Formats: sequence, C-alpha cells, structure tokens
Amino acid sequence: MHNLRFFAFVLGSLLLVAQVAPLVVPPGLLGKTWIEASIDSDVFLNEPKDKEAFSSTLAGVELGQRLTPRGKYNAGLYLLRGTYKGHPGSTLILKIMKSTNKAALGEAKALHKVGDLVASGMLSDKLVSRQPVPVIIMLKKPGDVLSATRTYKDANVAVKEQMRKQANMLKCKKVASLATSKQILHLDNHEANGLVTLSRNTVASVELIDFGVPDTYLVSQNVKEADVAENEGPICLVNLCEHDD
Repeated sequence: MHNLRFFAFVLGSLLLVAQVAPLVVPPGLLGKTWIEASIDSDVFLNEPKDKEAFSSTLAGVELGQRLTPRGKYNAGLYLLRGTYKGHPGSTLILKIMKSTNKAALGEAKALHKVGDLVASGMLSDKLVSRQPVPVIIMLKKPGDVLSATRTYKDANVAVKEQMRKQANMLKCKKVASLATSKQILHLDNHEANGLVTLSRNTVASVELIDFGVPDTYLVSQNVKEADVAENEGPICLVNLCEHDD
C-alpha cells in the first residue's frame, strides 16, 4: 500500500510539472512576466479555428520565382504569378511549410494577428511536390537587407556603423509597437529579418519579417513599449544570431 501511494504521489507530481512547465525564453528575457507563451503553444492556439489553418485546399495559386532554397523551418519561399485575392503576385510571398504542426499553425496565427496573412492551406503543385503541401501566403514587405544595399556597401566604416544603429533603433521601435498593439513579440531580429528603406545614407524605415518559431511570442495586453524597448532596446535585440530560415 505504501508503494502504491508513493507511486501515485510521484505520478501526480510529474503530471503537475508537465502542466506548469516554465516558458522557455532567451536568457535576456528571463523573469519577464508579460511574456505569456510561445506561438506553438496551446495557450496561443486557443481557438478551434487555429487548428484549421491548413484544412482547406488553395486554388488559383501560380508559383513564380523561387526566392530561397529549402531552409531549417520551411521548404522554400516563392513569389506568385498573376494575382491572388486581389493582390499582384509580386507583392506576395508564398512559404512552403514542412508540416502542419503547432509551429506552422502558430506562425499562421501570428501573421494573421499582425495583419500580414493573406491565406494558408494545402497547395497541389507537382513542380513542388507529388503530394499536397502546407503553405502560407503573406504580404511581401518593402525594403532590402541593409548590408546588401549599394549605399551601405559604398559607405565608409563610420557611415556603415551609423546606418546599423539607425536600423536597430527603428527595428526596436517596430518590435515594441507590434508587442503593444498586436500582442506579438518578434525576437528573431538578425539583420536579414529587418528590411530597410533608405533615404540616401539614412535608414528611413524598417519592416519585420519571419514570425515563426522559435523566437515569436504572445505577450500580455498590458505590456508597455518601454518594457520591450527599455535601455535602447536590449530586449528587441536579445537574439541577433543568424538562423537558417
């Protein structure tokens, strides 16, 4: 009887730990209670429709130029040809997902929350795969990667440093704005995920791309911009490592 009670206690403890497992966040965000959940969690995917993002088959999709090869979290990015849902194909990005798991579902919902999602579902295209594949179609953001622009390449060291600082400052402001207005925290902020628009050798604006795992989170509705962009933005820029996306 004693052994049975001990076994029940251990089992109950394990179940409790599983239910209250701590949220895994980058070291720079430990203790930030306003971060509620990762986008691949049931806390974020909390409505029945969230699990149906890839339940329909997309029609009228014609793939155009391939932008990237297969990556760590996707199977390729494409432009579209013609128009789709009233959008010129050149203004859209189609992302082929590797599965319909919670990571893919979370990314679709995060894109919807920030206003970038156009459609998600299954695509049948034999040029891509013999079987239907899950895809996300999103708005193509304007701008370029800073270091790839001719202006940056031609600048001297001091001007390059100033342009990087401008890009990071605007990136932090955008991250903070999305966190407070959309409750989505974008932390995959390496250079390639911030597209800049330049005015001569000044960074005029930055657009964020890639709202997938593992660096996108749901935050509480009462988060303040100062919480996210405090001290000139260490939280915004907590994750500057390059990812194979």
